[in-house]
Amino acid sequence: MKERYRETDEYTQQPLFLNHRLNQAIFIKHTIRANERDLVESEQQTATKVVFALDHDDLGLGGFSFFIEQRNLQSALDEALGTEVDPVEFERDLAVLKEFARLPSLDPYLLRERVQHSGSAVSSCYFDISEADLTKVEGYVEGQIGSLVELAYGISGPEAKAISIKLAQLIMRNEQSSSLEPLRQTLRLDPEEYEQGLFGWKGLLYYKWNIADLQLKIRRTANRMISTRFIRAHPEDEKQLDLTRRSILRTVAEKFKSVENSMKAYDQAFDALVNKNDPGAFRSFLLRAPSLFISIGEDLAAINHICSFWDFRLPEKLPNRLEVDDAYDIYHEFAAVLGGQYQNIAA
Repeated sequence: MKERYRETDEYTQQPLFLNHRLNQAIFIKHTIRANERDLVESEQQTATKVVFALDHDDLGLGGFSFFIEQRNLQSALDEALGTEVDPVEFERDLAVLKEFARLPSLDPYLLRERVQHSGSAVSSCYFDISEADLTKVEGYVEGQIGSLVELAYGISGPEAKAISIKLAQLIMRNEQSSSLEPLRQTLRLDPEEYEQGLFGWKGLLYYKWNIADLQLKIRRTANRMISTRFIRAHPEDEKQLDLTRRSILRTVAEKFKSVENSMKAYDQAFDALVNKNDPGAFRSFLLRAPSLFISIGEDLAAINHICSFWDFRLPEKLPNRLEVDDAYDIYHEFAAVLGGQYQNIAA
């Protein structure tokens, strides 16, 4: 992202962090190791690591890092940023850091809405998805917008296919391109509405792409979780843990269904545009898309976290069993990202 935007005005005039050094840091959701547990205040199994690389072109050289959730955060920030920082800017940056820590993943679209909700005006360029994901998503987007190309550009066949490929790249990488003007006119958006609407569309397309892959992960994780054996479990523990994992999986299914319903609303609005030549419904949907990012993004982030953490903790190559205490810890973690519905379970 930095390489794509660092020469632009929006990157420098509306930075994610006001502190220049912090604005160049690398942020990672990190599974806490046993020797790191005493460093953090959070009881969750993951924390948000901030890395100041010695060389951004060669991360293998290492650097200085700390957790946003760690006990001596102030000391770590003083060491990383120096003590001579503007107190107002520091408080603003600290608020953004805490938004990073509250989320179970660094989903770019959800993060944008949470940061903006905190009152910080940040350029949307800071919330673009990674280059690797961009490449994957573009192929998916191309298939999604083929019919729209025929409507907006009045063409079909191989020519429409070529434009679909180019349009997918422009939508995901360079929404300011003049080549997208027919699209803006089709959607009947003024320039400001178009900027917000296209960002919303990018986010929804990203989520739709994510859902297709996530469905398989959910099925695999659910099958593994429901068949996990608890080592040396008392009958009461066995009963409690089984009830808890079933409740967790039921909540995961409910959240995924909620996301699917939101995407059905998108599909209906898109269908009205391309098949009924009615841009009004799609236009309205795009303009309210960012408000959907909170619910969609949090649900997908929670589900992704559970699937990824389970794969990390119990990969398929290992026996599918857990110590009782480990199972309680993991379920507490899952409860936290799902909204705390199961915080009353006792270890």
